[in-house]
Amino acid sequence: MVRAGILVLTVVAVAVAQPAGPAPADVVRRAIDAHGGLDVLKKYPAGTSKIGGKVAINGTEFPFTGSLAFAVPGKARLEMTIEAFGQKTTLVQLVNGDKVRQTEAGQPSRLDPPVQAELRESAVIQEMSLLYPLLDATKYTLSAEAPGAVDGRPAAVLLVKAKGLKDARLYFDQKTGLLAGMRREGLNPEQKKVDEFTAFSEYKAVGGMMVPMRSRVSHDGKAFLEITVAEYRPLGSIDEKTFAVE
Repeated sequence: MVRAGILVLTVVAVAVAQPAGPAPADVVRRAIDAHGGLDVLKKYPAGTSKIGGKVAINGTEFPFTGSLAFAVPGKARLEMTIEAFGQKTTLVQLVNGDKVRQTEAGQPSRLDPPVQAELRESAVIQEMSLLYPLLDATKYTLSAEAPGAVDGRPAAVLLVKAKGLKDARLYFDQKTGLLAGMRREGLNPEQKKVDEFTAFSEYKAVGGMMVPMRSRVSHDGKAFLEITVAEYRPLGSIDEKTFAVE
């Protein structure tokens, strides 16, 4: 259950794409405008959230509360208190560039290489969720795929490739231009590879930018994680001590 926390990080962070339709970069530019515009997104390369929700493990749902902080590039901090079988356990995960660290109830946890890689990738995903970095052709390669749908709403689908990132597919609502979903290869709590899909919804304007206040994650088509953002603060910067990996 401890490793379930990594999937929250990956969660943090987003016109039909046909050969004759909009170019991938145009889909991204439309999404940037829908999310508040380039100037606003660049103004806030960091942020903090108060979160809550539930995670399903072996058919049992466990509630959690917590907080998330990020700063691009490459920094993220998750603190998550999970209640299970009458007991509460606090998990803290830190990513600072190539360095990662996790503690459970204040004690360091051993992280296997696949988990470390997943945590590092979560920071890349956070940067990607700001959308405008996707237009940097030296870092990201975009290609259009067949149209899809999220919660029954038509969506343009872009395949994203980048160093330090497993192939990810971003779904953009055809009507609003907002990021509606993301599909990628993830890890379940047993460190087995799964088809992970995250649906973003209940967008709210915060500081001039549109923020999804609800995320639902499925593994191989089964509900795994639900996150509700109680409060989001967009920031220009965060104290480096927040992401200190000792």
